Amino acid sequence: MGEVALERPMQPAGSKSAPLVPAGGVPAGRGAGGSGAYVHTYRNISPYQFDGRTVDERERDRNRSRFRTLADVSFALQRSGDGKEKQAGLNLLRCGRWFRQLEFPKCEGQTKKLVPFYCDSMFCPQCAGRRSKTLQDRILRKLDQKKFDYFFLTLTVKSWEALTREAIDSLVRMFGALRGSSEWRHAGICGGVYSIEATYNPRACWHPHLHILLEVPRGSLARHFLAQFKARWLAITTDSDVINLKKMYGITAKGRKTRRIDSSSLREVVKYATKAAKFSDQPSRVLEFFRAFKNVRRAQAFGSFLGSLGEDKEENAEKSNEFIGCACGKCRWKDAVPCGLYHVSQTELRADGERQLKLFAFDSSPPESPPEPEEPKQDSRQSDLFFHQAEIGWSFA
Repeated sequence: MGEVALERPMQPAGSKSAPLVPAGGVPAGRGAGGSGAYVHTYRNISPYQFDGRTVDERERDRNRSRFRTLADVSFALQRSGDGKEKQAGLNLLRCGRWFRQLEFPKCEGQTKKLVPFYCDSMFCPQCAGRRSKTLQDRILRKLDQKKFDYFFLTLTVKSWEALTREAIDSLVRMFGALRGSSEWRHAGICGGVYSIEATYNPRACWHPHLHILLEVPRGSLARHFLAQFKARWLAITTDSDVINLKKMYGITAKGRKTRRIDSSSLREVVKYATKAAKFSDQPSRVLEFFRAFKNVRRAQAFGSFLGSLGEDKEENAEKSNEFIGCACGKCRWKDAVPCGLYHVSQTELRADGERQLKLFAFDSSPPESPPEPEEPKQDSRQSDLFFHQAEIGWSFA
């Protein structure tokens, strides 16, 4: 029989597969100056390893980035000379870390609930999401898409070198002048909600703008009104005609547009979030933003929406009369009696999503003193008493 030639190897030379060991010993790798193939091992893939799902790794990275931003903002406020600013910085780090225990004497099952303390800081993403969700629900109850169309309007001005309270008030007055113009009246706008936002760019400094929800009778707002709004806004600001106007719509679970407006459509209008990651490493900018927006209502209503954002007496009474969901089913929030203050290290999140005190808290001890000289604000809503693991996973113990 004739000699049979061997087939050429399927794996080309120079690939990441380990080469065959020559007769003389160990093959030379590329990193050692040789020309052999690279040996792919677990240790030289990457210096950073994460055991788990990709979504969990991304969530952890986002949480770490959030904490670094909050820590920088908190330390910038604490290093300032003002006592209230120092307290605001401390409360930012304490947000959601302390709980007031409420006891219900009439409960047959001796139920106790933990109510978290919130900082309500303009830099806190947890408080921003909580307040934004409340406003979204109130606006959704106000919308009537059978009679009205709803539009999303964005007004901008040229970037500012310095962010001050006087400049923000001037921006609000300019928007008031636009609402009082003939173009606004001819458009038939009934009312809406607007929010103030200022983002930071290292090159252009502060970029202030307004997000506005407009309510108009169905079919009354035509395309030519956008050009009229631009001309009027340029006349008011003398240097800016950048306006964006689009009709609002909802998003389905599959990401498709739908006519029915949902809470995701309103998130941009009343999101309350502060994009502090761009300037958190500059203490002077943090103080500048804090002092400019201190005591400023970030979201306000006008026209037909007046009074739709605030809580009324009926809503407060309705909350206090809500059942707490205890074993006996008879207890209401108005029957609660405060009986203790506890740190998050003394609590645990149970499988049903409810946070309760640990039975044996030997593994950790709380700080020596609770939040002083003043405690952060306390939210009494039942929906805020139970933390979802995803909402508090980023916060530190």
